[in-house]
Amino acid sequence: MNANRRKIAFVLVALAVQCAAIGWLIWRYEDVVQNGIEVRFKCSAYDPSDPFRGRYLRLSVVEECTNLLARVDGQEWDTCYSHNEGLFAELEESADGQWFVSAVADEPQGDSGIWIRPKRVYVEHAVRRGDRLDGEAYDDFTKRREASPLIARVSMPDQLFMNERLAPVAEEALRKAVAQDGKGAVAVYRVKDGEIVITDVEIDGKPIGAMAREKQ
Repeated sequence: MNANRRKIAFVLVALAVQCAAIGWLIWRYEDVVQNGIEVRFKCSAYDPSDPFRGRYLRLSVVEECTNLLARVDGQEWDTCYSHNEGLFAELEESADGQWFVSAVADEPQGDSGIWIRPKRVYVEHAVRRGDRLDGEAYDDFTKRREASPLIARVSMPDQLFMNERLAPVAEEALRKAVAQDGKGAVAVYRVKDGEIVITDVEIDGKPIGAMAREKQ
């Protein structure tokens, strides 16, 4: 009997811990959405050849930055398609209201600036492995690639959850906007205390959810 009670107590504690963790994640997300700073990035469809899957709109928001600050441990930056965990990106606003990544570092630098933990950061040479020219000798290409500067490609959160009925319509609207020129497609985020969450996508200044409802 005591063994059964202990099992029940363990299960109840485990459930309570899990519920508390989920509640914390929800609270943190809502806090960023309600109280964070709004930032905007140009975006595109994640992969125009893939069908829409699930209840979210898949985007691609990748910013490139050559300003890689000195590493805390004094080591050199890893090169060529290395996947760097735990890196921070500094965001700045441009004159047109769009934002960009101005620096990448191991940890936030200084007391000012907006630093985030992005979804992913790849650090590689500006000349990629697939950039070999026709007829270019491999040794010459290797030297050219290794002589090119390092660049950080910073990926932002890319899943915008939507109503199941609206999501396919919204995806089609995004793909058409990107196919035309891509200039009007903007991903809207909120940022607070290093966290960044996506809140909307706009096409020519109009929320994509509203566009989808009009097209239904």
